[in-house]
Formats: sequence, structure tokens, C-alpha cells
Amino acid sequence: MAGSERAAKTGNRGIRMVEGANINKSLLALGNCINMLHENNSKGQTNYIPFRDSKLTRLLKDSLGGNCRTVMIANIAPSSTNYEDTHNTLKYANRAKNIKTNVQRNVLNVEYHVSQYTDIINQLRLEISDLKSQLGGVSPNPNAAIKEDVSTPKPEVSLKDIMTHREKLKKHFVEEFKIKNQIMQYEKDLEQLNWSM
Repeated sequence: MAGSERAAKTGNRGIRMVEGANINKSLLALGNCINMLHENNSKGQTNYIPFRDSKLTRLLKDSLGGNCRTVMIANIAPSSTNYEDTHNTLKYANRAKNIKTNVQRNVLNVEYHVSQYTDIINQLRLEISDLKSQLGGVSPNPNAAIKEDVSTPKPEVSLKDIMTHREKLKKHFVEEFKIKNQIMQYEKDLEQLNWSM
């Protein structure tokens, strides 16, 4: 971390000193999180881990205690003047090394393949156009141009007719949804039978 050095050694003043202090606060919060994770792993405890103490620990939450593999690189110096910093960095890295995470596969089971979803969308569009044609005498083909004859009077549709058609549509969609769920359940059962055989 740039800026994590001691201000007395670097001679930072003003804004740079404030930036270094903020970085050191974030590193302190990161050290607290690493300590708690290390204690939880070594002693089998479930203590609260203060990931919300800084933005840095919030960003590294999934990397430290989540479902991923993390590499930590520690920068040390052979000079005797940097003995304390090197010693603290090595302790810090050793604690981080001892953190063990339980890795799990992030697998999302999708009911259909992407190409099947496009077919379902096309079928639903055809059904919508067909239902619109039943309601108002519109052409069932959604891509065809709609030509209206001005001379022929339009049939008047009452509110009651619209409500009855709406109820029929609702029932139709509910039944279709139930049938699709049954089909999906049958497909899952068939897959399980194939796996078991």
C-alpha cells in the first residue's frame, strides 16, 4: 500500500500526511478483519468480522472471507532501518496466509437453454397477436400491415365484453403457466431417471 509508511520517515506534511493517515486507518481495519478471520479459523469460533469499518475492507470482503482464491503479496526491505515495518508485514502476511475459506461452485441452474427462451417469446407474441385479433378484428400476423377500411363501420365493444375477454385471457395464461410447470417437472423427472439408469 502506497502511503502506509511512517510519516516520520517519509517526512510527509499537509495533504500527503492526511492521505497517509487515511491509508493507515484502512490498513488497520484490514488488519482487524484478518485477525478476526484468523481467530475464527484457528479456534473454530464465529466472531463478528468488521468488514464495514472501511471502504477497503468492504471491497475485499469477498476476497478475504468469501468464495474465491486470493493471493497476498507482502513487500519487505532487507535494511535494518525498516526492521519494525518488515516484522509487522511478515506477521500480517502470516495471519492472512492462515485464513482458510470454503470454496463452493457458483452454478446457476437455468430451466431452459437461451435458444428455447427465444422460441417461448415468439410463441407468446403470436398468442398476444391472436388474442388481439379476437378482441378487435385485427390481423393475427403481427408483422403484417394493418389496413382499415374507412367505409365499414367498426363494431362497438362494450365494457362488459372487454372485461369478459380479460377474464378469459387471465384464465388462459394461468392454465398455460400450470401446463408449462408440469412439463418442466416431467422433464426434470425424466432427467433424474436417465441419471439413475
